[in-house]
Amino acid sequence: MRTPRRPSRLRSLVALVVLAVVGAVFVTACGSDSSPAPTHNATDDAFVVAMARHHQRAIEVGQLAADKGSDPRVVDYGRLIVSQQTPELQKLDGWKNQWTLPAADPGGAMPDGYITDATLAGLKGMSGVAFDRAFLLDSATSETGAAAMAQRELASGVYAPARELATSISTAPTTQIPKLRALAAQLG
Repeated sequence: MRTPRRPSRLRSLVALVVLAVVGAVFVTACGSDSSPAPTHNATDDAFVVAMARHHQRAIEVGQLAADKGSDPRVVDYGRLIVSQQTPELQKLDGWKNQWTLPAADPGGAMPDGYITDATLAGLKGMSGVAFDRAFLLDSATSETGAAAMAQRELASGVYAPARELATSISTAPTTQIPKLRALAAQLG
């Protein structure tokens, strides 16, 4: 009867080296890269800067409606804008600070749907139903612009929390905007 032959130390060492080389090749082939995946990209940066500016103005206009709206539904909508968009603005500002993004250039391009200084001044000079209707229609335009920015973020952004915010904003054309226009028509 023959005794099984024990592998020599040399064979064991060769087998171990071969396994190590195969393992290294496998890990490299699977795309192991020491650089982390980007947490945000240029689309996210543009969305955060523009949407923060957009929200700042929306909160200002919402507070104006809460203070001087003549219809209780307008007052309530103004309060809703302030209560919803204030925490969103805090998130946007946090991301801007975390990513060290510049503040929006006050003389630069306006975000989509941005309520301009001239429009805001016009609202401040109005009262009663004229204010209510103008506020609602300006808000519908503002929401349309915000939804367009959100769609760009969803198309190309990579930062999951910004995409989540964009998803909630992107529903405005089918939910909020028709309600604003319908209420403006009822008032007018």
